[in-house]
Amino acid sequence: MHTNGTSEDTTRAAAVSDWMVNYISSVIDMPKDSFPVNDRFDNYGLDSVEITIMCGMMEEQYEIEVSPSEVFNNPSVAALSLHIAQRISERSATV
Repeated sequence: MHTNGTSEDTTRAAAVSDWMVNYISSVIDMPKDSFPVNDRFDNYGLDSVEITIMCGMMEEQYEIEVSPSEVFNNPSVAALSLHIAQRISERSATV
């Protein structure tokens, strides 16, 4: 089941986005209030190690597997947060 754009996904995506903004802004020392969520991850200067660490932290936070390839396939906070929200919804639907 793939949910596209439900209000629950939107709410989850906002929460995931907030989590990522908090995490990335602390890593790169950027104020959260000026964080560009639509910029590509590579614009933030994150390296593959930092991306892998972020994926591991998201796995713990959201109890789903998150691979670095998902970051590259959804290359912005906005895109990845929606993707993760949809994955959480899919997982919830199968439980």
